[in-house]
Amino acid sequence: MKRKINILLISIFCVGLSGCYEKGVRFWNGGPYISKAEHKAHEECFKELESIKEPKAYIGSKEMQDWLNKVYGPAERECMKRKGF
Repeated sequence: MKRKINILLISIFCVGLSGCYEKGVRFWNGGPYISKAEHKAHEECFKELESIKEPKAYIGSKEMQDWLNKVYGPAERECMKRKGF
């Protein structure tokens, strides 16, 4: 019985630490979340860029990566510049 309680306590402790670890990493990397204005701008740009035609390739393929780097990425950065970010 004591062993089961120890395993349960260790499990709870590990789950708690993993949550704290994520928060710590987010804080270390420049803050927990983006601002509401930046989040809104991202969503607006995402809606604008949905009209860009994607290649008929699976995610992770060379063709998709090239498309992301040469078409989608620059368009997204330009949109965010127009929104002030």
